[in-house]
Amino acid sequence: MLRLLLICCLFATAAGADIVRLAVGLAKPPYVEAGGNSGLEVALALATLRLAGHQPLVVQLPQARGLAMLDSGRVDAMLSLVPGSLEGVFYSQPLLYYRNRAIVLQGSGIVLTELSQLAQYRVVAFQNARRLLGDDFRRTVERAPGYAEQGDQDIQNRMLFNRRVDVVIGDELIFHANPTQRDLNNRSQAVISYALFPSSPRHVGFRRERLRQDFDTALLQLKGSGEYERIQQFYRDKYQLPRN
Repeated sequence: MLRLLLICCLFATAAGADIVRLAVGLAKPPYVEAGGNSGLEVALALATLRLAGHQPLVVQLPQARGLAMLDSGRVDAMLSLVPGSLEGVFYSQPLLYYRNRAIVLQGSGIVLTELSQLAQYRVVAFQNARRLLGDDFRRTVERAPGYAEQGDQDIQNRMLFNRRVDVVIGDELIFHANPTQRDLNNRSQAVISYALFPSSPRHVGFRRERLRQDFDTALLQLKGSGEYERIQQFYRDKYQLPRN
């Protein structure tokens, strides 16, 4: 009986070792949905971890708290990071790329070919955009009339469609996935997106290098199998997202 109990304990320990506590941010469709267990970015990460032989356990919390928990080892990995976000963390290959765009109403007559043109317009951007989009962007919007940053995509979209601003700066897929945008856009104006910024890679940060290695290997397998594209297509269809 004692021997059987020891064997059971060993199996339980081995099973527990496969659990990966994964920190994800608050709801940000299409990348992260309410509850944290679904969304484009989450689905890709979960599929990759499972393919690598691990059992993911999602912990949804604000980014600052997620970084603190990753730093202290209370979670094993965290989504949507860029290298350098936290010292002592091992970063995966890019899981996907965010697509920051300058978005205007189609009927506004605004054509944007250079970043410097933003100085002419009323611009609202996502929080911390001045820090994340580089010095050229920061210097440009410092000259823009009434430049503001807003963390709520719903508010950004309403400001644009109610013509309180001329340009929204944000991820194109988040913009289109927002329910307010889809409702207002179906009833009123279409929008145009200008690619004034390079695509922004998002990585998974790991506490242990071996986990990072497992993840990178499985991510290549996920792409090679076609499952990566299938997951992307599912969320494109779900939110009626643009492909390019």
